[in-house]
Amino acid sequence: MVNLGINGIILRVKGNLGEMQSLPILGKTMEQWVEDAVNVPCVTVEASTVINIAEKIRPLLDRTKPITVVLYGYTPLVTAKTVENAVRQLTEQKLNAFDLPRGGVYKTEYLYGLDSFFAQEPNAAAGEFKAVTDCESLSFVTDALRRRILSFHASRGVLITDFNNVYIDNGVVIERGAVVEPCNFIKGKTVIKSGAHIMPGNYIENCIIGSGARIDSSRLYESYVGEETRVGPFAYIRPNSVIGKGCRIGDFVELKSCVIGDGSKVSHLSYIGDAELGAECNVGCGVVFANYDGKNKYKSIVGNRVFIGSNANIIAPVYIADRAFIAAGSTVTDNVPAEALAVARARQVNIPHWKGNLYAPPTGGGASPHRLIQDEDGIIDGAASDADNAAPTAQNGGGNAGSGEQPK
Repeated sequence: MVNLGINGIILRVKGNLGEMQSLPILGKTMEQWVEDAVNVPCVTVEASTVINIAEKIRPLLDRTKPITVVLYGYTPLVTAKTVENAVRQLTEQKLNAFDLPRGGVYKTEYLYGLDSFFAQEPNAAAGEFKAVTDCESLSFVTDALRRRILSFHASRGVLITDFNNVYIDNGVVIERGAVVEPCNFIKGKTVIKSGAHIMPGNYIENCIIGSGARIDSSRLYESYVGEETRVGPFAYIRPNSVIGKGCRIGDFVELKSCVIGDGSKVSHLSYIGDAELGAECNVGCGVVFANYDGKNKYKSIVGNRVFIGSNANIIAPVYIADRAFIAAGSTVTDNVPAEALAVARARQVNIPHWKGNLYAPPTGGGASPHRLIQDEDGIIDGAASDADNAAPTAQNGGGNAGSGEQPK
C-alpha cells in the first residue's frame, strides 16, 4: 500500500556509461524499479559527488510528509521490504536519519535543514544496493531481477522448466497451470492463460494467449490467440491479429491485421493480411492475400467454411461467401457467391511431339544422344563436347594426316 506520508527522491548520477538509469531492464527502467521500492511517486534529482545538491532537494520536499526516502537510480535491486524496514527503524528509534548503503531515510524537517548533501561515490556494495556502473554490473543486476520474476511466477503455479534460459518482463501476467519451456522471451503486457503451453524458442510481446493454446518457435506481436489454438513452428503473427478458438496456424505462416475465425486452419507457407476469415475455413499451402497495390491497402472478407486451394491469390478487396471453394492456383479478383466453385487460371494446353526435357539423364536401357558429365563449369553434354572437339577431315582442308601436325 502506498504510504502517503513519504516523499520519494531518486538521485540520478552519471556512471562510466553515462545516464544508465533510463536503460530498460525486463520491462522497466532502473529508475522505475527503484520507484517501485519506494512505493510512492518520486522526483528525480541530477546529482554529483562533488556538487552540493541540498539547494536542489529543498524545494522538492513536501514538509507535510514527515519522512523522505532518498535512493539512487542505478540500484534497481532494492526492494520495498528493505525500504519499509528502514522507515520503521527510523520511526521506532526516533532517528533523524537512517543510512542505507546507497541512500537513506530521513525525517523531512531534518533533511530540509541540511546545508550540504553530496551524492555518494559508487562502491562495490553487494546485494540489493549493488550499483550499475558498467556493462558487467548491468548484466549481473539484470540476471538477478530476471530470477526474481521467474521465482514469483513459479511460486504461483507456473511451470518454468529452465530458469537459466527464460526471460519474462515485469509486466507479464501468467496464470497458474501454464507451462513455459526454455529459450523464450515474453515481453511487455503479455497475458498467458492457464493451461497454455509456451514451447521453446518464442518471442511474444504484448499478446494474450488463451487457455490451452500452444505456441511453438514463433514471433507474436500485439495479438490475441484463442483457446486451444496451435501456432507454429516458425509462424509470424504481426500486430492487430485475432486468432479464434481451436485454430491451427502452421509453419511459415504470416498474419497481419486479420481475424481468423474459430476452428480455421492456415497450415503452412501462406500470408494473410488485412482480412477477416470466418469459422472452420481451410487455407491451403502457398496462399497469398494480396492487400497492397503499391499505394493503398485493402481488406478481404471470407465467410464460414470456405476452402481456399493451394497457391491461390486473393486480390483485395473481395468478398468470398460461406462454403465457397477456390480452386488451387486461382487468382481471385471478383466476389465469390456462397457455395460456388471459383476457378481463375489459364486452361492447360499440352503440345505433342515436343522435344521433351533434353537435359534429363537417361532412364532404363534405352540409348540417349546425350552423355551428361560433371565438368568444372557444371554438368555438360559430353557427347556434344566430343563432336565439337573432333579434328577436321581432309575434305575440310585438313593437313597431312601422317605429319602429326594440326591444321593452322
